[in-house]
Amino acid sequence: MTRVKRARLAAVGVVATAAVGGLVIGALPVDHSAQPGVRPAVTAMDPSTFYNSAQQKFAAGDVTGGLESLQQMLSVVPVDPYALALQAIWSAQVDDAAGSDAALAKLNGINRTLHTTARNIIAGVDAAAQIVPDTSPKTVTGRTAIVILGYGLNGNGKMAPELIRRVTAGKAQAEAAASAPIVVAGGAPKKGITEAAAMKKWLVANGVDAGRITEEGRSGSTVANAQNTAEILRGQGINDIILITSPNHIRRAAADFAAVGLRSVATVTTATELDKYREPLTRDRQKGIRLEATRAAEIPATRTAGLPLPDNLPDTGPGLIPEFGEKLLESLLDAGSSAIDSLPAE
Repeated sequence: MTRVKRARLAAVGVVATAAVGGLVIGALPVDHSAQPGVRPAVTAMDPSTFYNSAQQKFAAGDVTGGLESLQQMLSVVPVDPYALALQAIWSAQVDDAAGSDAALAKLNGINRTLHTTARNIIAGVDAAAQIVPDTSPKTVTGRTAIVILGYGLNGNGKMAPELIRRVTAGKAQAEAAASAPIVVAGGAPKKGITEAAAMKKWLVANGVDAGRITEEGRSGSTVANAQNTAEILRGQGINDIILITSPNHIRRAAADFAAVGLRSVATVTTATELDKYREPLTRDRQKGIRLEATRAAEIPATRTAGLPLPDNLPDTGPGLIPEFGEKLLESLLDAGSSAIDSLPAE
């Protein structure tokens, strides 16, 4: 057997071990005993580098560049669920339906929960972008909750005018949907009072039954509003909501709530700058709400070096590990690793 073949077999062995044990290939092995004194340079490969590059580019609005970085990562780790989810979500941003569907199909065989999340984000961003804010209460059917989003309190713990407008809209919706439970969402306490507590106090003082109202008083952002409210409503078996906030906030909020599995079947807004938000979001202007939706879904913004392989790979039969190892070996070889190229053929 030639030295080159021995080196290639050793590399495949390490790749297979990595695939089974969750290791990341940092470099190909070198048999120094074959040529004493020869210490060729070795090319390091860490998939997290590609992942982090992609996320940085998405955050900067460079969707094409981000997708290119994801493709580089997936050529090394083709079964990474987060990379596939991002590929599906951001391919939809550039109207690449085929690319998005292909990524979703792969993801469905790896992690069905994340597959559902990615689909919810894609559909949720599309729906949120089309929302035209209006102030009229809505008639809805089925098991639906009213969610009123908070707004920063004044330094003395009193509600700001815009928050009063939000709870006023919430009260009108509560009267239109008299059986719907209500969640008031907002933390950021001032003088020991959370936004949620202040909202509930106002609603009760204005005739809304306190028994209908649940406080979500832990959140300090729209992302946390969505995550914490989802936790509350899942316990009640509710997936549909009527979302109430300001016109400049409704689309971003609806996308975040979709990302955690809560569908906005109706929306009500305050009248604040209503005319300014009449036009649906263009595709380019959807980048921001799409990015934030991925954060709400807790898709990692960064990955640490030494990225492990996923723990939830499907049972695809004995061919998975050799196929994965072969792809990774090809990627390492194509990258120009001299661990093999430096060995002379016999």
